[in-house]
Amino acid sequence: MTQLPKEWRFLRSGWIYALVLTGREATATEMVSKSLRSLVERNDLVGSTRRRRLFFAMLFREGQKIPRITEVAETNPARLACLHGLSEPGRSALALLHLRLFDLDQIAVIIGTTEKELPAILTSAREDFSKLSPPNT
Repeated sequence: MTQLPKEWRFLRSGWIYALVLTGREATATEMVSKSLRSLVERNDLVGSTRRRRLFFAMLFREGQKIPRITEVAETNPARLACLHGLSEPGRSALALLHLRLFDLDQIAVIIGTTEKELPAILTSAREDFSKLSPPNT
């Protein structure tokens, strides 16, 4: 994906986000492909920022349709399993924040909340994550 034009390099982060949502590499790849096809078919997207935000919003909506898995593959890091185990919208808010692709107001739009509610959502997600996260060794 390093050969992608600069305005499309967010796709790698999109796949990581999809993996957080699904817990499965194959499902994440399928979800990214489906969302990308939908995005490319649209003629009303002018700016790369809007395209990127819409892409992640599509992933968020698709991720809500996919049932949670109880075990994340052993090949995935333990912290991914912890992220996957968080409830929405905290899981997505925290993942998107750490991907560093969006400002807080854009994260709020993607997950369908207000910017005013976002700090409480992030605080709750961080607390839940710290409870689920394995201790550092």
